[in-house]
Amino acid sequence: MGNSKTIAKALLLAGFVAVLGTGCTTSSEIDEVRAIAQEALDKANAAQACCDANTEKFDRMFKKSMYK
Repeated sequence: MGNSKTIAKALLLAGFVAVLGTGCTTSSEIDEVRAIAQEALDKANAAQACCDANTEKFDRMFKKSMYK
């Protein structure tokens, strides 16, 4: 899960650089960048949860096959 947080932080930083590089920034622009980064983090966390669930499922299937 740490990887998804790193990606979100990188996206947030890239957004700030893009916004700040254009000159004046408004709080609404900063809020928009934060919302985009939060959405990216939410999607990354959902993908990680799905991956973890699949890994656990396959581990159970493998262990079950070893007992037969």
